Amino acid sequence: MTVDIESTAAVPAEVTAAAAGRDLGAHRETYPAKWNKQASVGLGIFVALFGVIAVFATVGASSSATEEGQSAAAVASAVLWGITALFLAGFLWILLRSPAVSKTARGFQVHLFERGWVWVRRKGTEVYRFDEVQTLFAAIVVVNNSGVTTTVYDYRITCNDGRQTRMRQIHTDMARFGPALAAQVAQAQLPKALSYFDKGNPVAFGDLTVTEDGLATKKGKVVPWSQVGGVQVVQGFVSVVDRAGKRVSPQVSFGQMPNAHTFLLMTETILAKLRGTEQ
Repeated sequence: MTVDIESTAAVPAEVTAAAAGRDLGAHRETYPAKWNKQASVGLGIFVALFGVIAVFATVGASSSATEEGQSAAAVASAVLWGITALFLAGFLWILLRSPAVSKTARGFQVHLFERGWVWVRRKGTEVYRFDEVQTLFAAIVVVNNSGVTTTVYDYRITCNDGRQTRMRQIHTDMARFGPALAAQVAQAQLPKALSYFDKGNPVAFGDLTVTEDGLATKKGKVVPWSQVGGVQVVQGFVSVVDRAGKRVSPQVSFGQMPNAHTFLLMTETILAKLRGTEQ
């Protein structure tokens, strides 16, 4: 087993101890802390905008020809400076708590290990094992706002001990950590799902269910295994296709499907086994 020595050396001692306490195995990778840059940029723009308007209002108040005009302009100026101060306070609050400025915030990282991960957060250090994840909803949405494309990650996790957590792109590098998390959870869940299935039990994944006869939809339609060509994911929606590549099931939102990655892996495993017996 190869371990990145430089990466391992950068893991804080308390993280190493927490991982060892839950038998997470060797360290794989560390993902940096993130911060809400969009919110800070937005607040910065409002600070600049209202600040400029407040300056003009202040100048207008001092140059007004009448006492009533000066009084009204002074009130408007005070209100604008107050709004500017509120936006400035919000901007500074986010900035000072961000990894860009705060050494403490830079320590809020996600550390991936062989059998789980450690998440260092402001409220404390959390340790999770892949084989303890009961449900994973992995939503990935690409948002196009006037030509500017942003990918939004929203991973909702429930463990078998009742713990729940949510990981998004404002927390860490979900573009890298998200796929690793989903793949490892699916690998951990697959043996249990197959064991349950091999005993003649259906395994439900939201609107789609894996049964002995085939893949069943929410409305009870069953696509026999002999007709299943595979499962495809297109633009965030899951559907069953036949051997000709034609869609034969309703589309299901990938992000709203519990353990969607496990469903894909389980279906692929069953199809490979069935096709192996056909040869």
